[in-house]
Amino acid sequence: MTRFDDATTVRRTDEGHYAADLDSGYLIGSALNGGYLMAVLQRAVLAESDHLHAVSSSYTFLRPAGPGRALVHAEVLKPGRTVTTVRIGLEQDGKAIVTGTVATATLDRQAVPDYESVPAEVAPIGRCRSFDPRADPSAAMEFADRIDLRFAPDSYAALAGQEPATGPDLRGHLDLSAVDGGPVADPLTFLPLAVDALPPVVSVLSSWSWAPTVQLSWQLRALPEPGPLAFHARADLVADGWFDENVDLWDVKGRLVAQSRQLARIGR
Repeated sequence: MTRFDDATTVRRTDEGHYAADLDSGYLIGSALNGGYLMAVLQRAVLAESDHLHAVSSSYTFLRPAGPGRALVHAEVLKPGRTVTTVRIGLEQDGKAIVTGTVATATLDRQAVPDYESVPAEVAPIGRCRSFDPRADPSAAMEFADRIDLRFAPDSYAALAGQEPATGPDLRGHLDLSAVDGGPVADPLTFLPLAVDALPPVVSVLSSWSWAPTVQLSWQLRALPEPGPLAFHARADLVADGWFDENVDLWDVKGRLVAQSRQLARIGR
């Protein structure tokens, strides 16, 4: 099994051009997880930028990606002392897979918030239970083994079908699993995957099925400390075959480190 750090490596082939070998271990069904693709693309973005951190990323997923060779194109749209903006894209077999725009900057780890909202209530990790409805021992899908997912009691009961859900809401903790190099030493590299690592939040309303992401935007809000990330995922509207999914992540010190919002199709 190729570990996360190696599986997200990109190799510069020319100015603004990179090659990547996408790893089959991040397949969910027949498509690679979108968060994994974002982690790969972030490596290329930061290689092109003169800043250290991807602070705001917006991606449109045009078609599913599969394992194997992929080409990444990165173009600096506007360099700046405070913000540098990079256009990024990934293609396979001559077809565009993902396109996006990423704003990069350099954050201060010692920055003190002028204001910070109260974190969502998430049960301590010791009260959470390991579970992933995508795990299937009869299928060759390693993704569920790569993420250490631990759900709060209410979320576990809803996902496992033990109790009816009051709404599309999931809470708990996540990290890279030990088999994938976790606990992750640098959560910054993991955040693009972390914001899209959960089962679709609508899984509490019906049995789990693949739910393709159409568009996902996420922001880095603070530099995370090493350790598991607490999460709160929820949806505002599920209708007409579509749903939104909003994810907040906090580090072990209780700081809000990432926020994401995506629009996806209901699983089929």
